[in-house]
Amino acid sequence: MKTATLFTFLAVAVSPIVALSGQATTTRYYDGQEGACGCGTSSGAFSWQLGISSGVYTAAASQAIFSSTGATWCGTGCGTCYQLTSTGSSPCSTCGTGGVAGQSIIVMITNLCPNNGNAQWCPAVGGTNEYGYSYHFDIMAESEVFGDNVVVDFESVDCPSAAVADYDECVCA
Repeated sequence: MKTATLFTFLAVAVSPIVALSGQATTTRYYDGQEGACGCGTSSGAFSWQLGISSGVYTAAASQAIFSSTGATWCGTGCGTCYQLTSTGSSPCSTCGTGGVAGQSIIVMITNLCPNNGNAQWCPAVGGTNEYGYSYHFDIMAESEVFGDNVVVDFESVDCPSAAVADYDECVCA
């Protein structure tokens, strides 16, 4: 009986909390406000949130990446980094132009893109958005990063040390 309990515990303990890789849709936003990971202030974003100091962009992630527990503040995905590589295509002919295939950026999750009010792009956990994708990254940037609503291949990566140091300023760090 103890062995079965131990195996159950280990299976739960090593289960991935967030998606490690896959394909996702992307959009871009720029509100300059404090995100769901407590980065920035109510009066504006820290300069690092725009990739200025570390070269790492910040992003709001769909719920399946932000938190598997349904948290809307300090989700388990806060402070995690992903490499996004453009496929060169957009999820539909009327929602963007895509971008140059093969271009990559690194993003750090600092905010949530909730399904409620954003169902077109941000799927509920276990579901898909209107374009059939289970994951979404809303990149914080004033202008297009590597395409207009481009579909990306994504994978979890270690955050660069400068981004980790910047993230230490966040409430959820």
